[in-house]
Amino acid sequence: MKLKRWLFEAAPHPSDIESLSKSLNISRLPATLLWQRGIREYETARQFFRPSLSQLHDPFLMKGMDIAIERIQKALHNQETILIYGDYDVDGTTSVALVYGFLKKIYPHLLAYIPDRHKEGYGITYEGLNFAIEKKVGLIISLDCGVKANEQIDYAKKNGIDFIICDHHLPDGELPAALAMLNPKQIDCPYPFKELTGCGIGFKLLSAFCQRTQTPERLLHQYLDLVVLSIAADLVPLVGENRVLAFFGLEKLNIDPLAGLKALLRLTNGYGRKITIKDLVFSISPRINAAGRLADAYDSLNLLLSENDEEASRLAKLVNEKNDTRRDIEKGVIEEAFAMLDAQSESRRANVIFKKDWNKGVVGIVAARCVDKYYRPTIVLTESEDLVVGSARSIQEFDLYQTLEHCSDLLLQFGGHKYAAGLSLRRQDLPEFQARFENLVAQRLEPNQLVPPVRIDMEIGFEEISTKMFAVVQQMSPFGPQNMRPVFLARKIKVENIKIIKNRHLKFTAKQQHLSFGAIVFNDLNFLEILEQQEWIDLVFLVVENEYAGNKVLQLEVRDLRPFVE
Repeated sequence: MKLKRWLFEAAPHPSDIESLSKSLNISRLPATLLWQRGIREYETARQFFRPSLSQLHDPFLMKGMDIAIERIQKALHNQETILIYGDYDVDGTTSVALVYGFLKKIYPHLLAYIPDRHKEGYGITYEGLNFAIEKKVGLIISLDCGVKANEQIDYAKKNGIDFIICDHHLPDGELPAALAMLNPKQIDCPYPFKELTGCGIGFKLLSAFCQRTQTPERLLHQYLDLVVLSIAADLVPLVGENRVLAFFGLEKLNIDPLAGLKALLRLTNGYGRKITIKDLVFSISPRINAAGRLADAYDSLNLLLSENDEEASRLAKLVNEKNDTRRDIEKGVIEEAFAMLDAQSESRRANVIFKKDWNKGVVGIVAARCVDKYYRPTIVLTESEDLVVGSARSIQEFDLYQTLEHCSDLLLQFGGHKYAAGLSLRRQDLPEFQARFENLVAQRLEPNQLVPPVRIDMEIGFEEISTKMFAVVQQMSPFGPQNMRPVFLARKIKVENIKIIKNRHLKFTAKQQHLSFGAIVFNDLNFLEILEQQEWIDLVFLVVENEYAGNKVLQLEVRDLRPFVE
């Protein structure tokens, strides 16, 4: 069994922790966790522990917002047909549901459009624009796409259609000639927070509309559960505005979810218990994504827009069935992809694999699974419309997007961010692309960076673990990128009572001096040999709460372990 890299967060000076502990009246452990997250004074901590929607920035700080709102008001005044256009993934689908659902309450002349992944591909498509021309659309609001659609925007302008682009992907040097571009990642955009999702930017657009038209923003807040779903699915940093939007989105989802989300939660046995970001990532998002992966995303969109429980229940079952089909397809592709990679040299720094009959809708998931198993930047490609298309996923310390930029002469199209991207190229360019990508990765990654890391916040003793400590840590939620659930290390742990559960989980008792906790390893029997052979181990874990038969006890969820060495 290969050892992973243990990466420790920076340890603050004891005097800094003592000062923060006193000012906040908390112990060393939560004070250290806060310091590591950049929270080092009382007021910052107050805002962190007590999020408020008043902490959100003025939407008019975003470049192009004034022009966008003026154009929407003009369209409403002139009774123009407005098309809400979005991508087919969770962020795009929630974006369209948010903007279409909100505006439909006050304006009738609206259409929604999401391109078919298999027939049209990603982004602003000519099929979508021709649909808009046929329907005599005067204004298109695109969400989660458009930042690279220069030619398509020119085509729309020639046909009398104005564009407002709401996108969060990295722009190229030359931006499309849209009427308004809302993207905080534009070089000259002064908006303070740069990591909004596409749906988050749609939310800011509607927030500005509410301000300008004196519409109560509480009407917009009814859709916050869509915003948190986009945040969870896109794995954006859970700091700043994203943390505020996620906090109140989860609150809305747990108290009064939209009908479609309520139906999905009922179907997955989530309704009635506290929903977290983890639930959205692993349970709800894949189901919303499934429709767009297999065909078009309209079933998911209609589910998110549904307003009565009966219709929502019908659509939730349909979406769930598509997710089951997606899983069956994905399983076969993953098996083939693993077989290909097992046959390749272990010395490779990157994985670029291709099979012409793989389903285009699942290659992104397959790439992510390959990264999980082999820990290499990975691109999984298939064939579509005589082109090679696919998805790329990266590892923690490697900028995938920047590397693809150095292959741009071989690519017809690419877009995304540091850790995930989509791309297309000609079949004849595939061998050169594979070779160049491998060489670029080899130049930029050291061998030790290809060893999977385990992030550790701090070393603790079992005496520091308590229900009070757990309650304080829980107040740091919602957890996600840049605010991950705290990971702890405890040394010289005695192992007792090892059990295998359902042939895939491990349970044991972890004991340090006179204190002991139940510990569990999910879906990994690789640690069994160490546990059986070593009386003492060093243990890396999360502290979680396990509820069984009405009783709640603290449990250690294992992330990694090693033999203890004096």
